[in-house]
Amino acid sequence: MLESYYVLRVEDPAVDYRARLDYKRDDPRRSWMTGVRFEKQPTEPIVLELRGTDEEGWVLGDLWLTPITVMSKRLHEALLKAGVDNLDIYAVELHDPVSGDMYKDFVAFNLVGKSTVTDANKGHGALMFRSTEAVNVILVHATVKDAIEAAGIDTLTFYEPKDFAA
Repeated sequence: MLESYYVLRVEDPAVDYRARLDYKRDDPRRSWMTGVRFEKQPTEPIVLELRGTDEEGWVLGDLWLTPITVMSKRLHEALLKAGVDNLDIYAVELHDPVSGDMYKDFVAFNLVGKSTVTDANKGHGALMFRSTEAVNVILVHATVKDAIEAAGIDTLTFYEPKDFAA
């Protein structure tokens, strides 16, 4: 049944805006969105520059899906506790060019694996995966959604697949 999985999204909060990320590719063939393990590992730490920090009311989020997939370490912990085991993790440094501050409590991640919701519900899928129909869509099992919410992470949005259009 389709209700076992949710589309995971991140949106700007009702008040303030999430800082954006600037990413300079170290390998033009590396894609963080294909669901395929990298042949050549990126150099760590991956240095990303924050944008939008010169505007009033910016915040750091728990998840960025573009231009590179990055999550907070607290979200990563919640995913591990939920049993997600198909993430390749890389150290990240987020640099704020306005203040000079550097944040190290984030990781870049490559989500390895693609599936359809139908296949996942038949027991052929992971707890977290990219949709084969649209690799920009990440799906999580209901147990993962519950673990994220139980960890007090309220910066993410979950949609039922039938209610989401990529």
